[in-house]
Amino acid sequence: MKTLRFKVVGTQPLMLNNNQTVNPFNHYAKKLKEFTSKRKKTEEDMLALYGLQFESSLYLAADGKTYIIPADHFWKSICTAAKEVKLGKKFEQSFQIFDDCVLDFPEKNLSPSELYEESSHVDIRVGTIMGKSKVPVCRAIFNEWKTEVVCHFDETQIDEKDVIKIFEIAGLRYGVGTYRKKFGKFTIKKI
Repeated sequence: MKTLRFKVVGTQPLMLNNNQTVNPFNHYAKKLKEFTSKRKKTEEDMLALYGLQFESSLYLAADGKTYIIPADHFWKSICTAAKEVKLGKKFEQSFQIFDDCVLDFPEKNLSPSELYEESSHVDIRVGTIMGKSKVPVCRAIFNEWKTEVVCHFDETQIDEKDVIKIFEIAGLRYGVGTYRKKFGKFTIKKI
């Protein structure tokens, strides 16, 4: 396996939406249920609900302090871009990103609750639940972001120039994070 390292710089804001609250045993899911189960919510309830939604949308490394973008986000973006040039199967079988990517942004030293209070990273918009109900949801957004991605590929199946080309397509058209039609686009530079 050959290794390539890329510096990734966001060209559009990155929106995150960690799906950890799908697990009913997740601590955020339990806390959210206290508020979502209420029929009539006060303003304080809504603010607490948004704060929990915001914090649960973030991805944190095992240390609980370092913000990350899961490796899987980049892998899926790359494999989708590879299909565009008829290399999808080869990339799915011969391309890998093993390590999550550290998210670098100006306020990276703030805790999740401090980020929420800072408010420039808070995005509240209408979301759809079960394809029916429209409700406001709160997610984390980063206007200025960058990271490094280390990828591995089988050079007997994929050329380095193909990896670079596919990464460029992924950044231009597919992005990472959630709501990728509008967010998460990036440029790359080989390190």
